[in-house]
Amino acid sequence: MTEITPQEDIEAVLRRKGIPFTRQRRRVWEFFTGADRAVTITEAADAMRCEAVGQATVYRAVQLFNDLGLLARVQDGRGAICYIAPPIGHSHPLICGICRRVIRFDGEGDLTALEAHLSETTGFDIYGHHLEVYGICPSCRAGKAGDHVE
Repeated sequence: MTEITPQEDIEAVLRRKGIPFTRQRRRVWEFFTGADRAVTITEAADAMRCEAVGQATVYRAVQLFNDLGLLARVQDGRGAICYIAPPIGHSHPLICGICRRVIRFDGEGDLTALEAHLSETTGFDIYGHHLEVYGICPSCRAGKAGDHVE
C-alpha cells in the first residue's frame, strides 16, 4: 500500500501520475479517510448520493485509489469486500468482524523478528509483509455495536 506522508497529499500522488483530482474524487477520498471503519463501495455510494456523486463515479474512484495502493481492500467478518484508507506511516489494521471498526497498530518489532525467523528457516529473501487482524471489538462484544457504526 502506498504510504502518504503529511508532506505529500493525495493530490500530489495523483498529479505525479497525470491523474486529475476532481471534486468527486476528492469527496470519495474524504469519505474514506474520515471513516473509522471498513466501508463497502455500495455504502460509500449510498452515503454520497445526496452530494451528486454518482454510484459509477464512486466505483471508478475507489478502483483507481485501490489500483494505486491508496486504499486497501479488506474483508469484513462476513466476507464482504470493504476498503480502508491508508495509514500515515507503517501500521496494520485490526478490523471488527461485526461493525467493521478499524484500529491501527504497529507490530513492526514482532513482525521483523518473524520475518527474520521465516527467512532463516525457509531460505526466502523476505522483502515485505501484509497483515490484517480480525476480531470483535469491545462494543460489539457488549452488544453496543450501534454506538460507533456510521
